[in-house]
Amino acid sequence: MVEKTIDTNHNSNKISSSENNIINFESPVLEAKNLNVHYGKVLAVKNVSIQVPKNNVVSLIGPSGCGKSTLIRCFNRMNDTIRIAKIDGTITYNSQDIYELDPAEVRYRIGMVFQKPNPFPKSIYENVAFGPKVNGVKENLDEIVESSLKKADLWKEVKDRLKENAYGLSGGQQQRLCIARSLAVNPEVILMDEPCSALDPISTDRIEELIKDLSKSMTILIVTHNMQQAIRVSNYAACMMAGEERIGELIEYGEVDQIFGNPIDKRTENYVTGRIG
Repeated sequence: MVEKTIDTNHNSNKISSSENNIINFESPVLEAKNLNVHYGKVLAVKNVSIQVPKNNVVSLIGPSGCGKSTLIRCFNRMNDTIRIAKIDGTITYNSQDIYELDPAEVRYRIGMVFQKPNPFPKSIYENVAFGPKVNGVKENLDEIVESSLKKADLWKEVKDRLKENAYGLSGGQQQRLCIARSLAVNPEVILMDEPCSALDPISTDRIEELIKDLSKSMTILIVTHNMQQAIRVSNYAACMMAGEERIGELIEYGEVDQIFGNPIDKRTENYVTGRIG
């Protein structure tokens, strides 16, 4: 059994379900039902149904090429930017179909942090103020920038450098700046696609502590190949797998202790124990 490092008893209104080894929730903030994703004629993700509970951290795990990044990008319509992408099924945010919402609004409410830090070629200040400005905010920008940088645990390091170009920051600082940029528009959810894969262990530790702190007031869905990271930061874990046809499917979803300590599906066990992957 794996020793858990954080409490999974968040107020998630859990309803256990034995069907397909998938856990369900009463009031999920995000939900996908019978989701299929094609890139041209290629089926990348098949028949995925998953619910993401409010104010929790959910890790998406599984071998490379099993559709984790494809799935996470569906939740804020990032796949809309790919011309050959086609999405079938239903995706909801607080029970509302995300395709009934303006895509810009979806991306404000559901932010995203990518694998490699991607600050804008602007000052540190302008990076954080960018979202509020685009959203029409003209007042209290200084307060928004400071608050967002503090939430991202970056303020003390950059408070005297706000006019400097963000490219002058270290990789770990740039990633926390990108998190601050997302926080500046008050999202309810942040999607993270391997946010620590390009970072050193010290920077990774700071991001992980930040994730745990942020989950007290928001939902985080994170893709990770680092099994120990998933154990450290997550309340729940969802394991995806692709068979011989290279089509990604969700095979098991549950509390992180159960997924890593007592998985139901043999494929999950083989992956989390390092026998495959």
